[in-house]
Amino acid sequence: MIEIPPEFQARLDAGVTTLSWAWILTRRDGACFGFTDHDQILQVDGVSCEPASGFSAGDLRSETGSAPARGAVFGQLDSGVITKDAIKAGAWDGAALTLYRVDWSDPTLHYRAFTGELGEIRYGDQGFEAEVSGLSARLNRTIGRVFSRQCDAELGDERCQVDLAALGRRVSGLLAGQITRRAIRIEGLDPAPGDASVFSEGVLSWTAQPSWPDQRIVTARADGTGLIVELDSAAPAAEAGEALRLTLGCDKRLETCKARFSNAANFRGCPHMPGNDALIRPVSAR
Repeated sequence: MIEIPPEFQARLDAGVTTLSWAWILTRRDGACFGFTDHDQILQVDGVSCEPASGFSAGDLRSETGSAPARGAVFGQLDSGVITKDAIKAGAWDGAALTLYRVDWSDPTLHYRAFTGELGEIRYGDQGFEAEVSGLSARLNRTIGRVFSRQCDAELGDERCQVDLAALGRRVSGLLAGQITRRAIRIEGLDPAPGDASVFSEGVLSWTAQPSWPDQRIVTARADGTGLIVELDSAAPAAEAGEALRLTLGCDKRLETCKARFSNAANFRGCPHMPGNDALIRPVSAR
């Protein structure tokens, strides 16, 4: 329930026009930052909110029941705090967000309109968009390990232990052209792969553009003149000849772990776990 101070409510009822929004973000490392769409610094709840920060709120939707409130927040990358490098490094992942409605003529009059946290953050050359979810979204998080036939480790991490820098597991190439927003053609692969499908579920890195984020490869196939790669997000506006690197992928199956990486000893799934067929199998078949 939103609690509005009586004096503030009286001003709202009178049609006050001196209203602004203020966002207070607290990162996981404890650092706290404030932003406002007003043109002057506002002191809100003990935090100095930076003016004209380019922040704006999308629609915030909340429904009855257990579904968490969801929305989005937009901003420009013109703040000395929120930068591409900080976003790419994950500094803002999971940051706590408190949204205030403030009377800028008297910032002591404010109320908390929303409390949540940042989710996925997408950014471009000028601005960013962050998904926002209410605190009840935490109830949907998986705590502990989920047992599955497939491996739940990330290829190359401490649990997987596959050395992705080993010979043949990363290949270099050049962008030949863009087919669709998410599909590109690659040529000049060195070393040339024997089977293009080994890059499905892999990673594409733009080696000459370190500020561009790595992208997940959905599928990869040879077309006679090179390699056609479909990405999970739109490819950047790169020109033909842009250098890139492809890293082998893994479909999380034990067979792939053994054949492609010889890493069955570190497989983090339960491949012999019975499925639903074991529950519906007739007694005579057991």
